[in-house]
Amino acid sequence: MNFILKRETILTTFYTISLSLLISKFLVDYSFSDKSIYDFFRFILLFIIFFNSWLLEAVHLNRYGKDSFINHIFLISQILVILNLLVRNSLNIKYILATLILLSVILSVQHITEYILTDKKYLMIKKLTEPFCYIHTARTLSLLLGVVFIDYCYWFILLTFTISQLFPSFISRSVHVRDINFYHLTSHLFIMTNTTAFALALNDFKIDLPTNIYWSISIIFIILLIIFYKTLKTINRTMTKQSGNTYIIGVYFTIFNLLFTNLFFVLEFDWKYILLCILCYAISYQSFKQYKK
Repeated sequence: MNFILKRETILTTFYTISLSLLISKFLVDYSFSDKSIYDFFRFILLFIIFFNSWLLEAVHLNRYGKDSFINHIFLISQILVILNLLVRNSLNIKYILATLILLSVILSVQHITEYILTDKKYLMIKKLTEPFCYIHTARTLSLLLGVVFIDYCYWFILLTFTISQLFPSFISRSVHVRDINFYHLTSHLFIMTNTTAFALALNDFKIDLPTNIYWSISIIFIILLIIFYKTLKTINRTMTKQSGNTYIIGVYFTIFNLLFTNLFFVLEFDWKYILLCILCYAISYQSFKQYKK
């Protein structure tokens, strides 16, 4: 199966960089908050929902693999939506919800377009695409409810993430009609992990950390990325009939590891973040284990 050509790869990488910068902005926002339990879970929730939005686009391009003008438009639209939030001084929840809704609408329209344009002779692929149209529409409705019931918006963001994660499992047999390219998926997740580390280091430089702290973070990040790269080298990336879901969980916790490492230094050696790092490493290690050669 032929997948993702140069122009689409460049656009996806630019989307990845934009999102990495936004994630680092969320972390800075958290580091200047009261750092209550509420602030912590708000930060975690914003990371996972935006990462999830990026991931849904990456998987869509992976599965359908069309370097088409229409997909370029959808990608550029999502990048512009992310950049609009990124350049704002305030991370007001209304701006965040508006961004998430726009991303979800774009994903919905993209899948509906894919469904309409798929020829009837490819009936099984059409049947695969149809439930994803419903899933993305449900995500959008959940986020709109977050605007209506603004006091409970984070619960609706959590519901949106749950819809994204759980609903596809009900069509797990159908997804093998058109398997993902596991090599391509792991490559993009590797790029996401690296760009997040660089974005965090860039933000640390901007907030004027002491030089010794900044270089300590940079060295630790390099060590963590080397470990992740060495792990990637042990993965059987030619596997077929894979959803990649467990691998994706491993990447979630690898990025969490980077975020908590950064917070440990930025917040003057708060040791609870080291405990979280150890937990994240253990989960990511177990997640990657099943894919080893």
